[in-house]
Amino acid sequence: MALSTFAAIDIGTSQLSMKIYEVSRQHGIKELSHVRHKLFLGAETYSRGFISYQTVSEICTVLNDFQRIMADFNTKNWQVYATSGLREAKNCLVVVDQIKIQTGFDVKVQGNSEACFLYYKALALKEDRFETYIEEGTLVVNIGAGSVQLSIFNQGKLCATQNLLLGSSRIQELLHVMQDEAYDFNALISEYMERDLNLFQKYYLDSVSIHHIITIGGMIPEICHYLQQSDPDFDGQISKKLLMKKKLPRELAGDMAKLIIPTILLCRKLADLTDCSQFYLSAIDFCDSIVADYAQKKLKLSSHHDFTLDILSAAENIAKKYKVDMNHVENVQTLALEIFDRIRKLHGLGRRERLLLQIGVILHSCGSYINEVQTRECSYRIIMSTDIIGISNRERAMVANMVRYNTTSIPTYEELDEDFNENEYITIVKLNAILKTANVLDKSNRQKIRNVGVTLKDGVLTITADTMADITLEKGLFHHGGDVFQEVFGIRPVLRQKRSGH
Repeated sequence: MALSTFAAIDIGTSQLSMKIYEVSRQHGIKELSHVRHKLFLGAETYSRGFISYQTVSEICTVLNDFQRIMADFNTKNWQVYATSGLREAKNCLVVVDQIKIQTGFDVKVQGNSEACFLYYKALALKEDRFETYIEEGTLVVNIGAGSVQLSIFNQGKLCATQNLLLGSSRIQELLHVMQDEAYDFNALISEYMERDLNLFQKYYLDSVSIHHIITIGGMIPEICHYLQQSDPDFDGQISKKLLMKKKLPRELAGDMAKLIIPTILLCRKLADLTDCSQFYLSAIDFCDSIVADYAQKKLKLSSHHDFTLDILSAAENIAKKYKVDMNHVENVQTLALEIFDRIRKLHGLGRRERLLLQIGVILHSCGSYINEVQTRECSYRIIMSTDIIGISNRERAMVANMVRYNTTSIPTYEELDEDFNENEYITIVKLNAILKTANVLDKSNRQKIRNVGVTLKDGVLTITADTMADITLEKGLFHHGGDVFQEVFGIRPVLRQKRSGH
């Protein structure tokens, strides 16, 4: 079978880059070509708020040049991604439209959590030590141009993640006007970072011992390239002692110094906050992350790491943060998934929607921590305000609305104040109906119903609860919830009690 090529294009804040890869199940991923063009996208977005026509024209010219290179490699498959440098521009949609018109490329503008998730996929696929490291306390630092994502892994799973607006380009554009006035500009940058990092330490680092720090993204590949030039044996490991050398940023300077210096200073701050004696600098860039995602989806080429467990683990940690009754969550989740799996032919949803249902169940009552009377509205606000690595912003909004209307009627498609398409709206309605049905089975939070049998026959969904407990409350509420379920799926759910004593 002929090997296929794939082009990954990153419209970054400081450069436009394209890598062409050879991708196959047998041989994995092999880089064939890497071309870059300097770009000052982030400087415009973070200082002026919009991207100039001249920069848009430059982007389109370079992308058309990229297409000619792609033709040389007979590349038919490609993806163009952009992150915060384009996403945060006020004229983002106009720029994306112009790129489509002038080049034919459809640009996927990634949210922060989506971009980080792609990086983690590439780490798991290309860095052998990733799986070993995350068995112990590991801090993964994704240093972007606009923000920094700090994620803690332990016992092989993602435990917590937090986004801070400390990206190298953002810091440089915010503080460069003070450069001439500052006695020590590096100290000024460090001072700017201090508050956010100290809060991160207070909320997350005090509860886990960090043995490894992995840094990715931003200028990290440039730093790796420099260190490999000066030391051919450099394998990505850099000691805390070397990192703390004052001359290091100057040695790495060159024309990218203004972006490299904030990156080095951030790493130094993190070294101070942890007992970790060594950093691992990963040369993986965003193009590598794009192709890792492509290889997983198209060729089923992936690592052994189960990212679904990371997503669920992150959701569970959010729930625990807001003191959710996890026994209730576990019980409702079991019931909801049992119903979901039994009526697959009726709802027509897949594995991704099943995952969104699980996340919704885990977070459906987190708002009680803020206001018991307005639990659902508060839960909605918490979910909408929290990064959940591994799901898109749109999927997060779907989960939030599934939870928001857990105890009330869901608005019509026209009334819902979110920008969903019809398929997304129908998915929310279906998942909401399942959540309502499962939730009333443990309305008292006493886990009276743990073992259930679910059968679908002659248009009736029979849920048999094997319990000796008094479930009068659950039966009464279930009857009302059954109306909603019947409206959505066209079948009537019936709750029956079996007293076997098991």
